[in-house]
Amino acid sequence: MARTIPDWPTRRVAVASLLVGGLHAVLLLAVALHLGYPVGPSAYSPLGLLWRYGGLVVVAALPVWLAGRFRLLVPVLALALTTGYVLGMELLAPGPTFRDVAELEGLRDPTGTLVVENGLYVVRYMVNASVWTLGFLFAGLLEATCRTRWRRLPTPPNTPRWLSPPVARRPAAGVAAVGGFLHAAVMVWFALRLGLNATWGPPGTLYAVSAVGMVALAAVPIYVLLRRHLVAPMALLTAFVLLDARAEFTASVDDPHALYFGAWFGPLALVLAVGACESLLRRCWDVVRRRRSA
Repeated sequence: MARTIPDWPTRRVAVASLLVGGLHAVLLLAVALHLGYPVGPSAYSPLGLLWRYGGLVVVAALPVWLAGRFRLLVPVLALALTTGYVLGMELLAPGPTFRDVAELEGLRDPTGTLVVENGLYVVRYMVNASVWTLGFLFAGLLEATCRTRWRRLPTPPNTPRWLSPPVARRPAAGVAAVGGFLHAAVMVWFALRLGLNATWGPPGTLYAVSAVGMVALAAVPIYVLLRRHLVAPMALLTAFVLLDARAEFTASVDDPHALYFGAWFGPLALVLAVGACESLLRRCWDVVRRRRSA
């Protein structure tokens, strides 16, 4: 029988999560200001300030809350690795270098437009905090589902009914739909922020078609995770989201999000193929176990 873990007070967990999130935001903003990045309150509108500063709070508060409420460790570990990577790249050699565009283009007179090399990690982390938060949330769902089904792992406390096996078809479809629309909302915003455009079709066609694809790309792995306990599709989706956000640290003209968002049918086909392979391997393993026990 799976082991259980004692519960912690809900209010204390929420307060501690917000406190850690606030400290996380203060630390990163202090580093950014020390390096000369224009991230002070006067650089943004009130709404922009709330979005950026609040994003740094939420991206840390969510994993901490998942750890305190459900004892999930993977989101906290992912947060620690991501924040550590950002701070390491900013503070360790070679550090950020500010160069004028004239130097890069071979012009005689300076243009006054600066390009930052080996830097802006905190700024990009702050702007794309919603994408990182989505990735941490998917990682938590994957861990929670695995721990409710694998007897060798301790069962998380306060497990929702829709996560306790066996999960009925309607609750699984509902959770999958919520996850799919959440994934689509974040990825559409991400594409809009990056200014992705298509050279084909009427205006808005790319976003309309890709939004549907983003829903399917997340809903399918979540549904088969809850109903069939297929881990590989959800693990692959989580990796897609985190790697998509990670690529923005070294953003270039060939943006990876354009491929993920515009050619969503490729990742979806890969998710389906991985799920089919895992299902086939499990059936083969069940046949082997039955023959051994016979």
